[in-house]
Amino acid sequence: MLSKATNINLHLPTGWNRCTTEELENIAAAIIGEQQRVGRYHPFDWYRVKLNVVLAINDITVLRDNDIPTKDDEIEWLVRRPQDSEPWPITTGQLVSLTERLAWIDDEKISKVIFQFPYPEMTLDVIGKTADHRTIVGPPPLLDGYTWQEYRCMTDWMQSYMRHSNAKNADAAAQAQREFLAILFKPKAGGGHDNDISKHRDNDKIDAAIFEGFDPVKWQVILFWWSSLMSMLAKKFPKVFKQQPVGKGKRRPKQQDTPWDFYNRVTATIQKYIGGLSEQDVNSATYGTILQQLEMMADEAAELERAKSRHP
Repeated sequence: MLSKATNINLHLPTGWNRCTTEELENIAAAIIGEQQRVGRYHPFDWYRVKLNVVLAINDITVLRDNDIPTKDDEIEWLVRRPQDSEPWPITTGQLVSLTERLAWIDDEKISKVIFQFPYPEMTLDVIGKTADHRTIVGPPPLLDGYTWQEYRCMTDWMQSYMRHSNAKNADAAAQAQREFLAILFKPKAGGGHDNDISKHRDNDKIDAAIFEGFDPVKWQVILFWWSSLMSMLAKKFPKVFKQQPVGKGKRRPKQQDTPWDFYNRVTATIQKYIGGLSEQDVNSATYGTILQQLEMMADEAAELERAKSRHP
């Protein structure tokens, strides 16, 4: 053990948008590990998640407890990092203090914005008749340049993934995950890295099969990012993303819209709102443009309702 006082510098991120990709993966791995541990007598424990994040981000290995209580009757643990010449002690109180600095991980009031996509470029091993590698690129911030059709399909596949995951249908969930990723990522254009989506349009089809067995930690990080994107869009287009009230005094819809119903309704509405647009025009427009038009239409509809109430 370290025989003299020494400074041990530890690092912890202070928010979602301040995490490196590696730190997001540390959080994802800790959550996945805790989920796998959950059972009848082991509820999900955010403290244990944060403790494992503290250890992982700082590359700390717990060797053993010291078996000697401190003056405050705390347990002291011997730990070590790869760069340390000797193990050093840390108390349970100090560990608790470190985990408290990660309170933002499960704080619902904290901003969960992750602006930059965590995987701007990724190389996948493609297993076929011969082993091959495929380099793909992730989207720009806010899916800039993605079409309405791409956005709609990704949303549908993500909803399908969530639905099948909740139903414990692993095969269907995995297929939905692969289809989502095949739209989200684009082939790497030319020889150099270029994240300009417009340059990928002529050859932007990726076979979903290459995402077979996609790394679950990376997928969890992508889920963090997607949740962040949906949160940002909901703030920008509050009427489009408005939750429909269901409960006392509100009738439940007879049947929930299917993705096809939603697509037909939006396409028809946009075509009516902006004359002369074909279905292909709507599909190929950037998704942000369509969401903006839907928001404007919702504003106009609300204004008409207000006018009717003032002049019945």
